[in-house]
Amino acid sequence: MTHNKKPVALVAIVLIVLMVLPVIVLMVSKGGDSAAGNGANISIPASDHTGEAVNYNLRQLAERAEKLLSEDLAAALRKGDVSLDFMAELSKDAEKARDALAAGKLEKAEQYYNSVVAAADAQLGALIVAETARALDESTYAELTRLEYLKTAFENTYREAVETYNQGLRDLNAANYKESVDRFEMTGAILGDLEGRSIQQVGGMLEVANAALAKLDLAAARSAFEKVLQIESANTAASDGLLMVSSLEGIAAEVHGLKVLQDVGELDEALVQLEALLAKHPNNPFLLNERKVIDTQIRAREFKAALALATKAEAEGDSLAAVAALEAAIAIRPSPELNERLIELKVKAKAARLKVLLEDGYNALKAGSFDGARQLYREAVALAPESKEARTGLEKASSLYLANIRYTQNITSAAKYLREGRYPLAAKFFNDAMTSRPSNVPPSQMEEESRLRVELAIQSQQVELHVVSDKKTYVSMIGVFAPERFKEKDQKLYPDVYKLKGSRKGYRSIEIEIKVDTRSSKEIEVICTEKQ
Repeated sequence: MTHNKKPVALVAIVLIVLMVLPVIVLMVSKGGDSAAGNGANISIPASDHTGEAVNYNLRQLAERAEKLLSEDLAAALRKGDVSLDFMAELSKDAEKARDALAAGKLEKAEQYYNSVVAAADAQLGALIVAETARALDESTYAELTRLEYLKTAFENTYREAVETYNQGLRDLNAANYKESVDRFEMTGAILGDLEGRSIQQVGGMLEVANAALAKLDLAAARSAFEKVLQIESANTAASDGLLMVSSLEGIAAEVHGLKVLQDVGELDEALVQLEALLAKHPNNPFLLNERKVIDTQIRAREFKAALALATKAEAEGDSLAAVAALEAAIAIRPSPELNERLIELKVKAKAARLKVLLEDGYNALKAGSFDGARQLYREAVALAPESKEARTGLEKASSLYLANIRYTQNITSAAKYLREGRYPLAAKFFNDAMTSRPSNVPPSQMEEESRLRVELAIQSQQVELHVVSDKKTYVSMIGVFAPERFKEKDQKLYPDVYKLKGSRKGYRSIEIEIKVDTRSSKEIEVICTEKQ
């Protein structure tokens, strides 16, 4: 029981302080009017505006202290990051500040509050450093683990990194957070330098190993590859290199003979001997790779020969042979330059066809066969896209073909609406047809065009219409006049289709659609006669 009294007392003090601190702040904010209800006046001796400045600053200081104790440090206390003893000491200083305020000793209160704030800020700053140290502990440990494969090749340097990390861990456990951060950062720097040196050494050793392998110096190549694996056991380039060294053992002399044949250009013979070796060693990785090398060299030779044949045939004027040879070269090694040259050769080979297409397209345009001309010019453009004449001809033929379609469709629509008596619509489509009228119109279309023009001219004048009713029926004409009652009414109308409506109370309404033109009846009766 005795051992528990001090912690309980400390906790009680801390809790009391956290409860009364807002009261202290309230007292300060009152500017010394009254103190905690005991009637004691808190005066701030000053002259002019000095007292106001001191009261304001003291209030700010008290609020800062209250926030640190009741929020920031309280949260740290709950997490166990600060001790009860530390909180108790700060609580005592806060109590002294309150007592000083009550006694009107503002300077003394300010000193105690400054002490609380300074100690709290210092402790919170230390906590930030502690968090940094803990985070660095995790990341540094992970880096040590990742680079552990370098431990054997760089024993001293790796040991130095481990020892530095261990010292940082001891500092962390002893709450020496700043020293711990420094140790962990130094460990990271040591490991970074170690990794950089290992990468450089591995790269240099691989260069030496591959150069020795190319010269079939198997002992030197094996030694260099093995040194790489001593540093980095998972290095795939070194593992593959050792595999190639092993595959060459026992056949190095034969491989040397293959290399000599390749150097003097005897690729076919080299391939024959290589296939013979592969028959004895079918899964030998070096021989399989060497076959790819020789195949590439043979294809390069064939490409060069095809290119030379294409050049020779072109110079001799044999365009078809030049095209065939150039296509063979492109199949081996495609390139934009060769594709452009092939297009030029094909244009030459098909120049006669292009000439025929252009002539036939022109003649089709003259004859008014716009669709036929369009097809001819389209083929010409596909054959020779660089031909301006072909492109221009296709554009013109397409434009005239479209205009002819528009003209034909508008003439057809004009004729349709003319038959229906809808003369304004017929006139609209007829005018649209004239806008897109091609220069060359077939005789049948010219005849229809003339007929429509004459009929529309006849129907372009107003027509008098006499409407008769019984003066009891409300009569209206949609778009012309509103409902009204009359015995008779004269109306001047342009030819079109109109709708008359009649309505009368107690009678069925009627609708009459009439076609008004120069040839239709000039009188219409609108009377509701059928009772509902």
